[in-house]
Amino acid sequence: MKNKRRIAVNIEIGALLKDKLFENRKVLAGREGLHRKVKRISVFDCPCVPDLLERKILCEGDLFITCLEQFRSEKDDCELRYYLECLIHSESAGLLIVTDDRVNLLTPQVLKLCEDNDFPLILIPEEYPYTVIIDTVHSYITFDTYNTINKLRLDKIMYESLNDTERSEVLYSIKPTVKQYIRGIFIQGGFNSDIARLELQSYYLNRENDIFVRTEQGMIILLSEDNKERLQQTLNACLVRIKEFLDNPVIGYSRAFPRKDCGKALEEARLALETAKAMDMTVKTYDALSSIQLLTAVKDTQEAEDYYDAYLEALRTKITEENLPEMILTVENYVANSGDDEPACQHHKI
Repeated sequence: MKNKRRIAVNIEIGALLKDKLFENRKVLAGREGLHRKVKRISVFDCPCVPDLLERKILCEGDLFITCLEQFRSEKDDCELRYYLECLIHSESAGLLIVTDDRVNLLTPQVLKLCEDNDFPLILIPEEYPYTVIIDTVHSYITFDTYNTINKLRLDKIMYESLNDTERSEVLYSIKPTVKQYIRGIFIQGGFNSDIARLELQSYYLNRENDIFVRTEQGMIILLSEDNKERLQQTLNACLVRIKEFLDNPVIGYSRAFPRKDCGKALEEARLALETAKAMDMTVKTYDALSSIQLLTAVKDTQEAEDYYDAYLEALRTKITEENLPEMILTVENYVANSGDDEPACQHHKI
C-alpha cells in the first residue's frame, strides 16, 4: 500500500488576503507570519484581560477583527501592547484592523512587537461590515476543510483495499450524483491569476456530477456522464478550460470506466500525469501499451532504472540529444499502433 499524504485542514492567512475583498489591505507588521493557519475568525473589540488567557478563550489559529475603538490614545499604548501580547501568546493567526481611523495608535513600539514575533497586523482601509469579512473568511475555511475531507476520501479509494460496494459508498459520500461512467484527471501547474483559480474551482464545485479536489501539487477532477460519448465531449471541454486558466499545465487523464472502478480511473490518471512529466508532454492519456508509462509505474526499482538508462542510451547512439524527446514519443506511438507507422506519422504530422 502506498503512503497516504495528508494536507493541511486550515488555510494560510496569506492565501486569504488574495481575495478581492482585501485587495487594498496593507500588512503593517509581521509579514513573515503570513504562513500562519486560520482556524476561526471572530471580533475582538474589547481590551484583553488576564482572565481570557487563564480560561483559554483565545486559541491557536484564531483570526480577529477590530477597529481599535477600545483603546484610548497613542500616549499610553500599554493596553494595546498587552492586547497584542495576549494574541501572540495564544498563537493567534493575526489581527485585521478595519478602517484607518485609529492607526495613530500603532506606535513604533507596537509595530516592533508584532514584527519581532512575526504576528501579522493587517490594515483594511475600507469600512466593510464585520459580517462581510467574517463570511468571506469563513467560506475559505469551510472550503479548505471540505476539500481536505474529500482528498482523504479519494486517498481511501486509491490506496485502501475496498470492494466495489465500499468504493462506491466512499465515492457517493463525496458526491451522491456521480453518473454511470467516469474519467480521472490529474493536473499540475500554476493558475494565471487568483481570479482564474477561484473561477475554475467554483465552476467544478458547482457542477452536479463532477468532483474537484485541490492537492498540494495541483488538482484532481473526476468527470462523470451517463454514456461514454458524452463523457468524451465533457473531457474535451475540460482540457480546453484547464489550458485557459492555468499557465503551462501538465495533464494526465484516464480511460473511461464504470463508476465502480473509480479507483482504477484515479490511478490511471496519476500514472498518465507522471508519464507526461517524464516525456515533457502537456497532455497524456493512459496507454496500456506505453513502455515509458510502465517504467513510471515501477520507477523506484533498480530494474526499471537500468532498463530506462539502457533504453535512452540505445536511442542516443542514433540521434542527437535535442531530438531525443521527440524520438521517444515516436517510438511510443509506433508501439501503441502495433508497429503500423502510418498512424504514428499522422500523430506527428509527418
